[in-house]
Amino acid sequence: MEFGQIILISDMDGTLFDRKKGISDRNLKAIGRFREKGGLFTVATGRSLTGLRPYQEKMRIRMPVILYNGSCIYDYQKERMIWMKELPKQVKVYVNDLVSEFPDMGIQIMAESGIYTYHPTPLYTRFMERERLPYMEVKDTKEFPENWIKVEMTTDLMEGHLLDAYLRETLPDGCRWLDTGDESREIVASGVSKGRAILWYRELLGLSDKIFCCIGDHNNDYEMLQAADIGFAVENALEVIKEKADFIVSDNNHDAVAEAIAQIEQL
Repeated sequence: MEFGQIILISDMDGTLFDRKKGISDRNLKAIGRFREKGGLFTVATGRSLTGLRPYQEKMRIRMPVILYNGSCIYDYQKERMIWMKELPKQVKVYVNDLVSEFPDMGIQIMAESGIYTYHPTPLYTRFMERERLPYMEVKDTKEFPENWIKVEMTTDLMEGHLLDAYLRETLPDGCRWLDTGDESREIVASGVSKGRAILWYRELLGLSDKIFCCIGDHNNDYEMLQAADIGFAVENALEVIKEKADFIVSDNNHDAVAEAIAQIEQL
């Protein structure tokens, strides 16, 4: 298959990143060759605008990216938001309820203005220190800004299944929640997913003639593989993701994206 026909969209954590949160030289070189031959490459991630920026620069991504698990499409080249869906206002009241119900939980608010955290847990603090990302710690939820894009919850100091049950029973209208890892959950607006963002991506960027290939590993990648023309799952992916994929490639510690690119070339 000619790379000029293809746009390849990769998840980051657990897919493009290895266990040390690095991008292998083989993956970087494969992405470079893919682009040199006319392919288009970008990422779809739960990360924020700030959180992806260093990697966007390292990978020299020129296409718009999908951020906040599908809540927005952002163009770093033009520094502009192409599309975004914010959370409804009633989520602010709900977050106060969450804080009262689960005092050991960490809460992070993602807004276009930055990242804000209340009661940062050790898991979250380690992540932010490793990534060297700026964030603002607030002492009261009233200090959170307006216009939320995503709520992130860290559960390393509590039983995550208790939060899952609470979310299933009490989540307000206009929202959905995502299981994004063993100790992380997220709330985004209803209808938001990486898959829905890909549909907007096709339409808004005029890419209906391209073949969309997507690769991922976790629950938040399910709709993305569903929307893809060709879906890849990494070997370390959840079984539900492997079942949805057209192809399974090596795990994220063994150059999965490079292997997917080699597979595309053989199609």
